[in-house]
Amino acid sequence: MTAKRKPAVPARRARLADVDALESLENKAFDGDRLSRRSLRYYVRAETVVMRVMKEDGALAAYSLLAFRKGSKIARLYSIAVDPAFEGYGLGRALLKACEKDARAAHCTTLRLEVRIDNKRAIALYEKNGFERYDEIEDYYEDGATAICLKKAFA
Repeated sequence: MTAKRKPAVPARRARLADVDALESLENKAFDGDRLSRRSLRYYVRAETVVMRVMKEDGALAAYSLLAFRKGSKIARLYSIAVDPAFEGYGLGRALLKACEKDARAAHCTTLRLEVRIDNKRAIALYEKNGFERYDEIEDYYEDGATAICLKKAFA
């Protein structure tokens, strides 16, 4: 088994050329509630979105999707996806930090997200990084799973 390591390649903005790899990653990372190819293309080009990707060993290994609403001081972390082959490399944490930096740069005061109640690994990552639970939404996901709502206020 290969030793896990911290990411060596910083996150960069996604490009249209990444859409095939983003679609493949979406299918590997999620069993349901997947973004369509059309949605991925839209988000890569959208002015109110920052979509970042990280590569490891030449492959697209993770992405994040951060959305903004014009006139709002709240950014929404829509998704972080990590290829299961690259779990434990610190990619999720690195992307979360990049999203926080992007939200602050956009003069947002709060970062919010929803996460499946059964995604213990992601919940632990968010809580370890200062996110607090503020709500739950039953039947949020297509399979009926509950979402936990988390937020982080910036000082």
